[in-house]
Amino acid sequence: MIVIECKKDTFHHESKDRKQYKDYAVDGVLLYASFLQKQYNTTAIAVSGTNDKDKKISTFLWLKEHYTYKDIQDKIFLKSIEIENIIKEQSKPFAEEELVAKAIEYNSFLHNYSIPEVERCTLISAILIALQNEPFLQSYKYYKSNKELIDALLLACESVLKEKNLDIEKRQVIISEYSKFKNNNDFNSDTIYNKKTKNDEVNTILRDFIISINQDILPHINESEFDVLGKFYTQFIRYAGSDKKTGLVLTPTHITDFFCDIAELNIDDIVFDPCCGTAGFLVSAMNYMLKKAGNDTERQLKIKSSQLVGIEKRADMFSHACSNMMMRGDGKSHILYGNCFDEKNKNIIKSSKPTKGFLNPPYQDGNADEQLEFIENTLECLTKDGICVAICQMSTVVSDDKKVVEVRKRLLEKHTLEAVFSMPNDLFHPVGVNTCIIVIKAHSPHQTNKKTFFGYFKDDGFIKQKNNGRIDKNKKWNEIKEKWLSSYINKESIAGMSVTKEITAEDEWCAEAYMETDYSTLTEEDFVKVIRDFVAFKVSNNEI
Repeated sequence: MIVIECKKDTFHHESKDRKQYKDYAVDGVLLYASFLQKQYNTTAIAVSGTNDKDKKISTFLWLKEHYTYKDIQDKIFLKSIEIENIIKEQSKPFAEEELVAKAIEYNSFLHNYSIPEVERCTLISAILIALQNEPFLQSYKYYKSNKELIDALLLACESVLKEKNLDIEKRQVIISEYSKFKNNNDFNSDTIYNKKTKNDEVNTILRDFIISINQDILPHINESEFDVLGKFYTQFIRYAGSDKKTGLVLTPTHITDFFCDIAELNIDDIVFDPCCGTAGFLVSAMNYMLKKAGNDTERQLKIKSSQLVGIEKRADMFSHACSNMMMRGDGKSHILYGNCFDEKNKNIIKSSKPTKGFLNPPYQDGNADEQLEFIENTLECLTKDGICVAICQMSTVVSDDKKVVEVRKRLLEKHTLEAVFSMPNDLFHPVGVNTCIIVIKAHSPHQTNKKTFFGYFKDDGFIKQKNNGRIDKNKKWNEIKEKWLSSYINKESIAGMSVTKEITAEDEWCAEAYMETDYSTLTEEDFVKVIRDFVAFKVSNNEI
C-alpha cells in the first residue's frame, strides 16, 4: 500500500514531534500508515511545496505488523520497482551474523574432509554461480556419480557466465580454474575419509554442500537482493583465507571502507584497483557509492556496470574477483585478467578515466621499491588530481635503500604526497607485517613548501580473539575512525596522534619521525608495568 499526504507550504512539511496530524504532511501520512500497516506493507510519502525548486519529499516504510517505521528520507519520488526493492530488502530474515555463522560452519564442514582453504573458496564460487542456472538447479540431486555432477556444474557455470556477458577470454580463465575439481579425489572419488569420525564414508560432499547452499542461502536471495549473496561470499573467503599459507590474506573490511572515507568518494568517481585480488576494495567502493546514490536504480546500475575497474594476474584471484562482483548483480564489471604494468591493459584502464585508485600491492621481503612502483603505475592511470590510496609495508616510507629513494623521488616529481598513516602492527593478523597507508594526488608535482600530514594511527580499537582473528569487540572503531578523519581533513597536529611536515624523497615518511610524544596519558600504572617488564627481562637473562 502506498499512501501520500501533500501540503502546499513547505513550512507545513513536518512538525518537531510528528504528532500535528492535521497540519503537517509527515505527521499526517505516518498516522495513516500506522493503521494501514496492520494489514499491508505500507510506503508513506509526505510532500510539500508547489515547484521543483522548493519541494520537500520524505519517504517512510512501515512493514506489516511492525511496531515502528523506517525513515528512508529520499528527496525524489521513488519508482514502484524501487519501493518494491526496499520492502524486500527490509523484509529479509537473514542477518549478517547468520552469514558469518554459515561461513564458519561451511569451512568447518570442508575442513573435516581435509579440503584445502584455497579450494574451498573456488568450490563455493563455482556452486554459487552454478545454482543461478535453472536446469542445474532442478537436476543436480539426480546425478549418479561425482564426475557427472562436476561436469554438469561446470557447464552450468559456463552458461551463467555467458548470460552475464563475460567475454570468452574471461570465461575460459574462470572455467579453467573451476575445472581443477575434476582431478581432485576429494570431490570425484566414491569414498572419502572423515577426520572427525575417522572413517571412510560414501563421498557425497559436493552434492551435500550444494543442497545445503540451495536450502540455507538461496531462499534469501532474489534478483534484487544479490548483495546478500555477495556478503555471504565475502564472509566465506574471509574465513577460508585467513591462513597466511593460502595467499588469500585479505585487507580487513573496515580498512577497505576507510579508504572510501580517505578518498572522499562520491557517486561520480571511477575506482581502479591494479591488483584487485578478491575485489575487496571494489566491493567497498561500490557499497559506498550505492549508499550515496540512495534508491536511484539508474544511478546504481551505472555505478555497478561502469565505475569499478580492476586488474588481477592470478587466475584463482581473478575468478574470485569476478564471482565477488557478480554476486552483487554485476556481470559487466571491468575486471581484466593480466598484468597491470602491461601497456595494453594500462591503455584500457586509462580509457575508463579513473579518478580514484585503491590498492594493496603484493608484499614480499625486500620489495619496497616494487610496492612503490605499483603506486606509481596506478597514478599514471588516474585523471589529473585523482587520489591514490595504498596500504604498503612500512619499509616503503622509511627505507634509505637507493632503489626505494629513487622511486620516492620520481613520485614527488610528478605527484603530491598528501598523507601517510602508520597503521596497527597486527592489522593483517595472523600475518606479521607493519603497514602504512599512503595518500597521493595524481599529476600535481609536490611543492617544496608543501606540508604532508602524518598520522600515528596505531590503535583501531580491534583486539585479537582466539578463532575469530581481530574484532571490534567493544565497538570503538567508528569513533576512532571519525577522530582519524577529522585530524586528516583539518590537517591538525595532535600530540601522540598526528603532525604535518615538509619532506623530501630522502626523508622518512612516517609520523614516528616527527611527532611530539604525548605524555598526558601516562599513569603510575604504566611506570610500574615498565619497571616490572625490565626486571623480568634482567632475570630471564641471568643479569639479576
